[in-house]
Amino acid sequence: MAGLTAMVASGSGTALARLLAHRWAEAATGAGARRSELDAVLAGGAAGPSLLRRLAPPLGLHTADLFVVAGLDVPQDLAAAGDTGPWHVGTVLEEAARLTPRSLRRLREFVRSLPGHPPAWPPVAPRHSYPPGPGEMLLRLLRNRNIGPYSPKVLYLIGDGPVVSHSTMAMLGPGRTRLTPRYVTAFATVLGIPEDDLAAVAGVPAATAPRRHRDHVELARLAWDARRLDSEQLSEVLDVARRQP
Repeated sequence: MAGLTAMVASGSGTALARLLAHRWAEAATGAGARRSELDAVLAGGAAGPSLLRRLAPPLGLHTADLFVVAGLDVPQDLAAAGDTGPWHVGTVLEEAARLTPRSLRRLREFVRSLPGHPPAWPPVAPRHSYPPGPGEMLLRLLRNRNIGPYSPKVLYLIGDGPVVSHSTMAMLGPGRTRLTPRYVTAFATVLGIPEDDLAAVAGVPAATAPRRHRDHVELARLAWDARRLDSEQLSEVLDVARRQP
């Protein structure tokens, strides 16, 4: 492991390189990749779409998320819905967070019964774009679930994120808001990504003893299940959530 760490340090220290160094055993044995391909990424090189699709299953991550970590555009077959205003999946999560476990399971079953819709293509460009960095990547991971990227309430309700304004959270993108361990753990919880993996990707340690929502695992799964629903379907989901006891 020391050798892997040295390779990452000597290269550009990309997010994907840090993840591979952290999860080397799974990446090296389960991805069907040549050692030279992985060594190139560890040294700061780019990973192509084919390698990312092979890496995701052994790492236990969603393929679309791995594209984000690698700094690539998510391809059409993996992309989340967008431009579903006034709703987004974060709106659903805010309602779902108040439900009992039984009602939450019912809501997720309803979401899973709905057909997903391919997103409009090419996708609508985000209103604000920032240079690549840990904060920008975490906001993109939220967008990869069609969660409004400046949603501090979702982070707080589900992952014990900090109580901040929308504008403060937005400044994670350009790095003007410091990415703290509490942010890392909150993002990991909402995204359903193991916090040690996200900590490796972000280069920031996870928080200790967070007070997560009791149903955070189910809520993260709900977010993924709902990511390709259109505006009308999200409105239906919100109606169902609001009718639950």
